[in-house]
Amino acid sequence: MQLLKDRPLLVPVSLALVVVAGCLLVYRFANFREERIVRQFLEELKAGNYQKAYQIWGPSPAYSYQDFMSDWGERGYYGKVTGYKILDSENRGSGVAIYVEFAHLKKPLALWVERKTRTLSFAPFTAQPPS
Repeated sequence: MQLLKDRPLLVPVSLALVVVAGCLLVYRFANFREERIVRQFLEELKAGNYQKAYQIWGPSPAYSYQDFMSDWGERGYYGKVTGYKILDSENRGSGVAIYVEFAHLKKPLALWVERKTRTLSFAPFTAQPPS
């Protein structure tokens, strides 16, 4: 009890630090599930498991496996994924934009994860990662 009388700011400062730390943790891990989906997708591509990667992407008549391979296959537009880094993620409406830097590409790519269905697609906008 004497400790609190000697240091009247101990409790308020401690509480403020706990609140700040909590906010930072929530911010850092807010899109953890969506980032994990992107990471799993990219690991499958890196390993050459294109069928599995396509299943994670979410097969659809609008984006066939052939279309997928034209983009993500070894000789596709984005080429063989050899290394990547998730730069940031950003909540936008019904989904999350995940910004990925690839070892073999000059500019980061924004991928989109729809929150409800957890399906992947290209981000519906052209943007740079938030600074």
